[in-house]
Amino acid sequence: MSKKSMLARLALAAVLVIATPVALVGCGGGSSAGGDDATAEQAAEPEQEPYTVSEEQLDTSNQFAVYVTGTLTNNTEDEVGYIQVEYNLYDADGAQVGTALANTNNLKAGGSWKFEAIGTASPDEVASYELVDVTSF
Repeated sequence: MSKKSMLARLALAAVLVIATPVALVGCGGGSSAGGDDATAEQAAEPEQEPYTVSEEQLDTSNQFAVYVTGTLTNNTEDEVGYIQVEYNLYDADGAQVGTALANTNNLKAGGSWKFEAIGTASPDEVASYELVDVTSF
């Protein structure tokens, strides 16, 4: 084998050794860049929660019961057969003193429900509340 032929083979081998990983990374990068763009778009558009709760208010004006009122909106494209909101009730020191629950049936897709969750604590004990869960099926 001549020196020129040997150098040509070494040069070809060097090109293949360098070009193959670069080509693979380039192919993978193009594919993954498309995936990254899709991921970036998804991150830019936060997924909407299936339900939103708004206009919450604590009502301790009743002598025998405490209420948390508000509006729940079904942000899905499906009717919900059953849905429930659950709140924890706290005293002025932050200790839990009870819970409040409300539920309804057949909430239409995109529908709103004005709820009144009734609490198990004495109204004079309750200083604050916290939404714990929205359950549906």
